[in-house]
Amino acid sequence: MLTQWEFQIPTRIRFGRGELAHLGEEASLLGRRALIVGYRDRTGLERACDQAVESLRSAGVAVTEFYQIPPDPDAELAARGARLAQDASIDVVIGLGGGSAIDAAKGIAALVRMGGSLWDYTGANPESRPIDDALPLIAVPTTAGTGSEVSRVAVFTHHGVGSQADCPIKASVSGPAVQPRVALVDPDLTVGSPPSLTAACGADALGHAIESCMSRRASPLSSVIAGRAVGLIMRNLAQAVAAPHDPEPRESLSLAATLAGTAFSAAGVTMTHAIAQAVGGVLHIPHGVGVAIGTPVNLKYNAAVCTDTYASLAEACSISGDSRESRAAAFVDRVIELLQTVGLPDRIPLPADAPDDLAIQLARNAIESTPVPLQLNPIAIDEPALVTLFEELLAR
Repeated sequence: MLTQWEFQIPTRIRFGRGELAHLGEEASLLGRRALIVGYRDRTGLERACDQAVESLRSAGVAVTEFYQIPPDPDAELAARGARLAQDASIDVVIGLGGGSAIDAAKGIAALVRMGGSLWDYTGANPESRPIDDALPLIAVPTTAGTGSEVSRVAVFTHHGVGSQADCPIKASVSGPAVQPRVALVDPDLTVGSPPSLTAACGADALGHAIESCMSRRASPLSSVIAGRAVGLIMRNLAQAVAAPHDPEPRESLSLAATLAGTAFSAAGVTMTHAIAQAVGGVLHIPHGVGVAIGTPVNLKYNAAVCTDTYASLAEACSISGDSRESRAAAFVDRVIELLQTVGLPDRIPLPADAPDDLAIQLARNAIESTPVPLQLNPIAIDEPALVTLFEELLAR
């Protein structure tokens, strides 16, 4: 843990059931012409989208809609949205949806002011430059997972770049300019979310929280916030998956996702997210599922130097034991048990046409797409070690 550190969260958070009603009020403080960025498939979100538009128009804010976002959006989609925003003279962008929708909104907000392509600002690009300007952004999450509503990170899939030009790269842009000005976190928007989506989003938030405690950049404040998130997820995820329409666990999970997003924005993430980005880019595995696959192997790989961290997280989850070592081991077991209980895999499904060198491809993609999380991993990890881990994860 760092002995010198800093912490800042410029996003103003409005949390609570029914907060969506205040969207127009908040947007009117930032602009008069809003672009709503949301999912192409709005099944289950129709009412939320209608409420958002009604709130904006009631506050005198003109609305342009960009409901074109799929899971794991391509960078080019953000460029399309930016062109629409420029044509409509948009002055505030609203991300309404899960992490993909909010990330797309961040990319659009940045490109309107910065120009170019998102690859120009992507950490995986050796010649990347910082994003130092963007349209003001409001984030309205409809899932409890990515924490993108409070983070300075957005992830996109890029094609035809990097050393493996025929293999997509999932990589992030990052910077304070794309951190939302306001996060309206309304747990009601997550009620009724399908069990599989709830589980995957919960795994993502759990990964953020655990990894931010493990990170070489962890600080006392980020670890306290992350520990609270871990406890909330461990106590509530299984219930939310089992009872999709029960609002009580949803409120706890929404809080946990926001806390975890705050923590990892300060401390970063580690090897789990490198694994998730690689399997997402190469094999198109959804991000939360990739995090679930990578979490157990990450916990075990770093166990030798993370006893104190795991023991502290065990205490946050009310896990007892006779020693630090026993509490740490019990924590790892409990995390693995939870992921299994909510139906998430612990192995990478092997495609029928998988090449013999798939583990090597995945390792190289992880190194190229997410160099910083690997640098923040508690134990140094190189390409041969990653290849070995991916070989263990491939279900053959």
